[in-house]
Amino acid sequence: MNFILASTSPRRKELLGLIVPEFICETPQFDESLIEIKQAKEKALVLSREKCKDVASRCADKNAVIIASDTVVDLDGEILEKPEDMADAYIMIKSLSGNRHKVHTAVTVWCRGIYYTFADTTEVYMDKIPEEIILEYINTDEPYDKAGGYAIQGFMAGYISRINGNYHNVVGLPLAKLNRLLKNVKAL
Repeated sequence: MNFILASTSPRRKELLGLIVPEFICETPQFDESLIEIKQAKEKALVLSREKCKDVASRCADKNAVIIASDTVVDLDGEILEKPEDMADAYIMIKSLSGNRHKVHTAVTVWCRGIYYTFADTTEVYMDKIPEEIILEYINTDEPYDKAGGYAIQGFMAGYISRINGNYHNVVGLPLAKLNRLLKNVKAL
């Protein structure tokens, strides 16, 4: 079977490579701004399905396995998207500082014409981040292509005191659940 990752995220590519040795990447051409869902987990589920459907609709190989994913950060019911600018990144990191938030990652797999979708949730506990560190951080490139403005495996790793759930889920692809699904549908 040929595997297609419906993403160009370097983090998702690296993670998928741990369980699927060979795959290609396709960029979904779906406009995420069309989805105006206020519940974080539901939004992640819908976005992963739409990305997968978009790539599947353009795929000539009907035996391919397509994997799409979307991650949404949820701070007390407020969705934290990717920061638009430095001011937005500052507000996000300041609001996450010293608080617990949830990271929902949804995955949709298209295999033999059937869509399978699931979501995983991880609670992330962040220490209080000093003001000067926030200001230093938002002047880097790191916050601007990540939901919630941070990467658990990046600079902010030193301020994450603990997580309740799957680490890879926070990075952007819950590997254990995806691996089980791919084995259950006999794609692996």
